[in-house]
Amino acid sequence: MIRPAALILGLLYMVTSPMTSVFAQEPFKIFLVGDAGDKEESGETLINLHKELLKFPHSAVVFLGDNSYKDDLWGILAFGFKGFDSSENTMKKIRSQISLLDNYKGSAFFIPGNHDWWNRTTYQKGYQKLAMEESFIEENLKTNPDLANPGNVFLPKHGSYGPEYAELNNKTIRLVFIDTYRIIQTGIKKNKIPEDEISFYKRLDSVIREGRQRKQKIMVVGHHPVYSIGPYNRILKRPYLFGRIKASNPDFPSYRAMISEINKILKRYPGIYYGSGHLHALQYFNTPDSIRYIISGAGSKEKKLSSKNISKYDEGLSRDAFILWNTGGFFAVEFSGRKTNTILYYNNGTQQCSLPE
Repeated sequence: MIRPAALILGLLYMVTSPMTSVFAQEPFKIFLVGDAGDKEESGETLINLHKELLKFPHSAVVFLGDNSYKDDLWGILAFGFKGFDSSENTMKKIRSQISLLDNYKGSAFFIPGNHDWWNRTTYQKGYQKLAMEESFIEENLKTNPDLANPGNVFLPKHGSYGPEYAELNNKTIRLVFIDTYRIIQTGIKKNKIPEDEISFYKRLDSVIREGRQRKQKIMVVGHHPVYSIGPYNRILKRPYLFGRIKASNPDFPSYRAMISEINKILKRYPGIYYGSGHLHALQYFNTPDSIRYIISGAGSKEKKLSSKNISKYDEGLSRDAFILWNTGGFFAVEFSGRKTNTILYYNNGTQQCSLPE
C-alpha cells in the first residue's frame, strides 16, 4: 500500500523534474563574428546578429578582432594598415558593434586583431593604439545595464598574449582568449621562438587541460586562423619586405611557427573548438583529429574564395573535411548537455545547421 505522503512526494517529483530537466538542458550559444569594423553603421550581417542576440539571451558573443579599420584618404584607397585612433570615423565603426549589445542579456567579448595593433611590427608602437581602443570599448560598455559582464569585455587585456578565459553556462564552458597578432609580432625579427612566447604556449596548454579535467566544453578564440583556405595562403617570396603586410600570411615565419605550436596543443584535446576571423569569409573545418576550426570573418567584408586555394600548410586536408561559403554571415556554436551543434547564419536570414561534428 502506498502511503499518502509518499504519493504526494512522487507526484511532486513527476511535476517538477521535467521542468528542472528542461532548464538544465537549455542550450547555450556562442556567437562568432570577426572583422566587423569596416562600416560606420551596422551592415546586414551585424543587424541580423543583433536579432539573434535578442532572441537568445542565454548566450555569449565574441567579436574576433579587426574591430575598427581607419579609412585612408577618406576611403579612396582600397587598403590600409591602420585601426582605431579615436577619430569620429573609427569611433563610429566601433559603435556599430557596441550598439548590438543594447538590451542584450548575455556576455560580450572583443579580442584584438592585426588592425587593432595598427599592424605595427614593434610592441611599443602598436600598444599605444591598442590601448586606446581597449579603453574606448571598456568605457562604453562598463555602464551597460543589461550586459552580463560589463567592464570586462576586451580580452586579453593590456596587450598581453593571454591566455585569459571566461567560464560560462554555470561553468560548463571555458572560453579561452589569445592575442594572435601579439604572438606573430614577437617573432617578426627573430629566428626562433622567444622565451616569453614559449611560456605562453605552456600556459595555454595548462588552461585547456584544467578545463578538460573539469569536464568543461572548450573553445579557444584568436584573430588569426590556424587552418584556412584563400588568398593569404600563397607562398611568400623572400626577402620579407613590408613585414607588416606579409605577417598576415601563414607562410610568414612567425605566423607559421604559431600555427605549428597552437595545433600541437589543440590536437591533444579532441572535440575542442578554435574560432577566428582575419580571412573575410566563412569556413568550417572538422579535421581527422576531431578539432573544429571556425573562420567567421565576414562581419563587414566579404572575399570570394575557392577550394583550389588549398596550400601546402593545410597538411593534406581532404576536400571533404571543410566547408566554405562565399556569403556574408556569422557562426554560432550551440552547447546542449553533451551535444554540440555548429550553425551558420546566412545574411538572408536562413540557417545551415548540423555541420559535421
